Amino acid sequence: MKTIGVTRMVLDLVIGRCDIGDTASSRRPCQTRSRVIYTTGVILCLLTFLQAGQVMGEEAAAPAGPAAASESPAPHAPAPMTDIHDILPPVPVGIDAPWLVPVLLALAAAAILAAAWWWWKKRRKARAIETLVPELPPEMTAMQALKEIADVRRLDGKTFYFRLSAILRQYVFGRFAVGAPEMTTEEFLPCIDRLPVDSDLARGLRSLCRAMDPVKFGGETVVEKQMETDLFFAREFVQKTTLADEAENKGEQHIVLPPDDGNSKKQIPNRK
Repeated sequence: MKTIGVTRMVLDLVIGRCDIGDTASSRRPCQTRSRVIYTTGVILCLLTFLQAGQVMGEEAAAPAGPAAASESPAPHAPAPMTDIHDILPPVPVGIDAPWLVPVLLALAAAAILAAAWWWWKKRRKARAIETLVPELPPEMTAMQALKEIADVRRLDGKTFYFRLSAILRQYVFGRFAVGAPEMTTEEFLPCIDRLPVDSDLARGLRSLCRAMDPVKFGGETVVEKQMETDLFFAREFVQKTTLADEAENKGEQHIVLPPDDGNSKKQIPNRK
């Protein structure tokens, strides 16, 4: 506003001088023209000076620093670039097959089933072989076990009588179906009286059972001669009871009748 006022004052002064110049121009036209040119130049210099002062005042009044620069928007902001893009994410390298995991699981299950089937077949075959092997009769099992303890010199009395008692009880179980292996001596003694054996054998077995307990559980010492005698009695007991059982089995005879009216043969057991 101050600049406009000063300019107006200068123009009024020039106009007034021009008017004065115009009245005197009739007498001196060249002098008047020189004054007008001079006055115009002075006015232009004043206007230029005033305009420069105004610009400097605005720059001084404007806030300085990066904050002011950030607040005032740029008159000519550059246009955003559209031909530059972000870097693409990394691409996985290798086999990316969704069906691979199910196939591997199926193969593992098939392998487990094949192994289970092979194990079951092998076990079944071994069990079949075991069933085909007949069990030894009780007398053969007892005689083999008695043969293993025949050398009484390399066995102490406690070990010898533990094994001798187990052999006799297992034989009685296999021959007469008496649960002797699980019985105590006091339980086994009454069962001896009910065995279908000779009275002398039953009496000798009772005496041997009573004599073995002090050695087995009491630590009583015994001489080798007595051990050989008891071993001989055990063999005799097995042999005689086996012969008696075989003689009893041979006493059963079968009578074969001739066919009658197309009927098949009949076998009638006869015990003497």
